[in-house]
Amino acid sequence: MTGRSTPHQDIPVDDASDATIAQTDEIMKSYLRKVDLRIAAFLCFGYGSVLLNRSATSFSKIQGIEAQLDMHGTQYNTLLALFYPTFLFFQLPLNLVYRKIGARMYIPTMLFCAGTLSVCVLAVHSYSGMLVIRILEGLFQAGFCSAVFFTLSLWYPRQYLATRTSWVISSTCLAGILFSAFSLGLSKLNAPAPIYSWQYLYLLVGLLACASGLFGFAFIRDHPDTASFLNDQERTFIAEVMSKSDLQASQSKKISGRQIIQGLTDWRLLMFMAIDFANNYVGASASGWAPVLLTSIGHSTTTSMLILLISAILAMLATIATGWYAQRINHIGYLQIALSVAGAVVLVIGVAGVQSKIARTISVFLLPILAAPACIVGPTWLNLRIRGTDNSAISNAFATAACNIGVFANSYAYLNSDAPLYIKGSSSNFAMFGAAIICSAVLLYSSRADKLTNSRTSFRKSGFKHIH
Repeated sequence: MTGRSTPHQDIPVDDASDATIAQTDEIMKSYLRKVDLRIAAFLCFGYGSVLLNRSATSFSKIQGIEAQLDMHGTQYNTLLALFYPTFLFFQLPLNLVYRKIGARMYIPTMLFCAGTLSVCVLAVHSYSGMLVIRILEGLFQAGFCSAVFFTLSLWYPRQYLATRTSWVISSTCLAGILFSAFSLGLSKLNAPAPIYSWQYLYLLVGLLACASGLFGFAFIRDHPDTASFLNDQERTFIAEVMSKSDLQASQSKKISGRQIIQGLTDWRLLMFMAIDFANNYVGASASGWAPVLLTSIGHSTTTSMLILLISAILAMLATIATGWYAQRINHIGYLQIALSVAGAVVLVIGVAGVQSKIARTISVFLLPILAAPACIVGPTWLNLRIRGTDNSAISNAFATAACNIGVFANSYAYLNSDAPLYIKGSSSNFAMFGAAIICSAVLLYSSRADKLTNSRTSFRKSGFKHIH
């Protein structure tokens, strides 16, 4: 019996007629259309609003938060950093809660609570008050990002996963475009106490998060086999497709300690975590510190916002293109290496021309265009290789923890004492690109060696040893 493949790579069809293949295509198109309008749209909306919450703290620096809340020394850096201890501490426990109660209750609740906290910033008029807000935000956002990518892996077959992941990451770029435009308008507003202009940024972000939470309560479901918006034919069809990838929803709601230990001791997962750490460290520099760097170069707040607006548009286009391209190549690791090399070159331009306003501006402008696409490579590469819903949940939790540790470490990359050149910050970003290149090369070499020794089957059977 000769086998043929439909355009959907996970669906082998033996001696299938053209009519059968056409019917399969129509079912998949109908399924994707429904899921895109509900699940993908919600995750994009929510992810963008959550990441904007962090951007608001960065933009607030150039809008006077330090002076208005009487901050000194490294207090602003501490304000950035204190979000992450609670985020990291509660990341895995809340991931297990998500695994137990499902996406429909978990993700919208986290979003709505995080949005409510952002709105509460309007009532804050002291440094200590902002610290409390940041700590609580870390609690409510804990586990959100890994929940997003894990949820995507439950709804989408592998050949569609890279594109949808790029949509989610691109949503932060789109939100950044709107946020930059809004910030540009606020830069003209000299709002007096008790409500300062930077507090309106938090109000906007908070309302978006609350709205996305309400959207989620109405439209998101836990997984395809419980989705009322799918018909019986679509549910049966996608269950067969996902089972071939070992990503059909598991009936078990528990994850064992042994599985967690396996994840922490798997060197391939640690390599992915190192890549995510490096990418998000640089990403935090590219997005979080860009307004500060541009003003330190000598640009006005208005000019800085215009530069970032154009950069965000190009970063969004680059991220979408990266997701499209990633699903069409066999080794996504080569894409990671290419982006890291290009990013390192951009940093060299900025450091070599440190006395040149033009060179430093070009470096700050180009870095987000390379950093944003790189941030989708790690999660996409991991989720394209992983098998099993329990393994996916744990791996995504660890990988997302690495992402946020990278952002946390970046909180102290640019100190006021290093202004206006910030050489230490640029040098640390260069080191991160180097680490991403090395880890990607190791994973690519390992994957090649595995294929040569025909050991792929053993990796599938050994829990976390499937990552390659």
